[in-house]
Amino acid sequence: MKAIKLASVFAVSAVAAAVSTTTMAAEAVFSGTAGIEYTTTDKADTVDGTDLSEIELAVDTGVVYAELEIAGTQDDENVDIGLEKIYVKQGAVSFGRFDGSVSTGAFMGALDEQFGGVDLTTTGDTDDAGVRYKVTPEFTVAVEATDSTDTEDSDIGVAASYVTSFDSFKVGISGGSVGDANSVNVGVATTAGPLTLSLDYGVGASGAEGETDIERLTTTATFAATEALSFAIEVVSDLEAEQSGSYFIAQYAVGDLTYYVNGYRGALNDVDSTNVGVEASF
Repeated sequence: MKAIKLASVFAVSAVAAAVSTTTMAAEAVFSGTAGIEYTTTDKADTVDGTDLSEIELAVDTGVVYAELEIAGTQDDENVDIGLEKIYVKQGAVSFGRFDGSVSTGAFMGALDEQFGGVDLTTTGDTDDAGVRYKVTPEFTVAVEATDSTDTEDSDIGVAASYVTSFDSFKVGISGGSVGDANSVNVGVATTAGPLTLSLDYGVGASGAEGETDIERLTTTATFAATEALSFAIEVVSDLEAEQSGSYFIAQYAVGDLTYYVNGYRGALNDVDSTNVGVEASF
């Protein structure tokens, strides 16, 4: 993806131990996608030119990293605006909002379309608040917290992830616990020429009292036939619900445009669907 880089000045105020108010040069990187897509399902066929479109702004001052996403919706000119990430970096320590949990760090799937790793969720997830410490490049530990509600306090827990590589293999284990929720994820991936395979297993419990058991198995394969043509498939089994689903995509890139066909199949998805589209990225 091509990036348009703009030089700017970004004023950051972070109040924490050993962090003072600072104004410094920052680099803002804009990226995005636009195009048009035809979708056919068991229920209806649609043509859309906004739902797949998005603009993302990433800012890194060296002390604070932030990502803002503006995504199109199927509702005319309406957009969804989200502050995906914003956190402070101090050496091996970082804290703030990460849009994800360290407990899923071992998930190896290249697509992550249907399920990612099993994360930590009670009345809410731990995306909004965390403190991470990178012990080594392979090993990360964290303290994470859920959002509070009108009737429930924030739950505070811990998570850890260890991911390492040797030869053509990458392996990892991660997990954690917050409130009555817990998770363990194990992943392995290997690359042989243009083919990459990954296998992920996740197990845990979610809900305010850990009342929902979770067990998932995800297999992903990607194949780069040429520099322009690629294929990928993701097959997921929800072992607890005894349901499965699949996602596939074929892409062909020529010039500034990428042509694609993708689709969802199986009981895990609301309806079977096939999408045909063309898009450009910047």
